[in-house]
Amino acid sequence: MTTKDIYTLFTDALDVTNRALEKHRDSGFMKGLVAAWDKFLDGHKAGVAIYDEDPEKPFDYFTIRYLNEKFEILSRGKSEHDTEWKVSRDYLQSIVDNPQEYIDNPAKLDLDWLKARLPDAASSMLKKAG
Repeated sequence: MTTKDIYTLFTDALDVTNRALEKHRDSGFMKGLVAAWDKFLDGHKAGVAIYDEDPEKPFDYFTIRYLNEKFEILSRGKSEHDTEWKVSRDYLQSIVDNPQEYIDNPAKLDLDWLKARLPDAASSMLKKAG
């Protein structure tokens, strides 16, 4: 496991997430889920709080958005957002250390934080995937 600065680690993990979504955009459970994101979340902004041990004690923040079928970083630090995603450094490191595992199995991605923003039908797809 290589230790990267948090910006690089977060950027790399987001890249793996986008690659997983792209690969499975037209297959399996991801097809319906990604179609729902494209319809209901385009432009959606999420505040990301990154923590080490305690989710209540984040040490860094990013704002991302889902736009044009992928997630992108808007800014570093706290800013206005629609949803909050608390994520551990260990989880991000796991994605970066094992990208193919997450690309091949997108159900392993932590996408629960998006459930509240989707209509019931799409949200239930996400629950089944997890």
